[in-house]
Amino acid sequence: MLKRIRRSIGTQYQKPVGLLGLYVGERMIREHRPDTLWTLGLLKLSNNERLLELGCGSGYALKRLLEHAEVKEAVGIDISESILKSAAIRNWKGRTKGRVRLEQGDVKNLPFENDYFTKVYSIHSVYFWGDYQKTIEEVYRVLKPKGTLLITLCNGRNGESKSEIQKLITHNLVPNMLRTGFQNIKCIKGEVNSQQYQTVTIFAEK
Repeated sequence: MLKRIRRSIGTQYQKPVGLLGLYVGERMIREHRPDTLWTLGLLKLSNNERLLELGCGSGYALKRLLEHAEVKEAVGIDISESILKSAAIRNWKGRTKGRVRLEQGDVKNLPFENDYFTKVYSIHSVYFWGDYQKTIEEVYRVLKPKGTLLITLCNGRNGESKSEIQKLITHNLVPNMLRTGFQNIKCIKGEVNSQQYQTVTIFAEK
């Protein structure tokens, strides 16, 4: 029984559904709060920012962005209808003022116009993208010229890198970024968190 519960919770991280999905969404906020705040700090906001979060979950990062007057619009997309309901509640004030927009959809087919966003970011959602080439092409399409992309992910624990994550970075993310046209690509290391996980962010510029 305990194994089934753990397995069910594990599948919810990819596409939260129902009440258990809402619980997982709030749990992810707690687990990823330090990484979220660190990533938002790397965005280096300027005036009239339009930002897109890939896999916005329960909308914690979007709400934190609204604390900055430089943010004109913060948009979140997620595949889970359940988790977006939680994000809508958390960001009801921002939605009322027209500064937050939520979309249900797949990151491989972004429902946004070309050259719209100044910055696109993802926090621990890259593991579930599936088709990295298509997603990166879509991100490139919706970014304004000179716009930036930040992808935050976990790359190991207790000082040891995860081979599958390193392979994801070097064999999928970076090659597809270069192929699509991204420039100034670099890997930025974050602090090791309380659970001894090493967080990194892949930065790229259109």
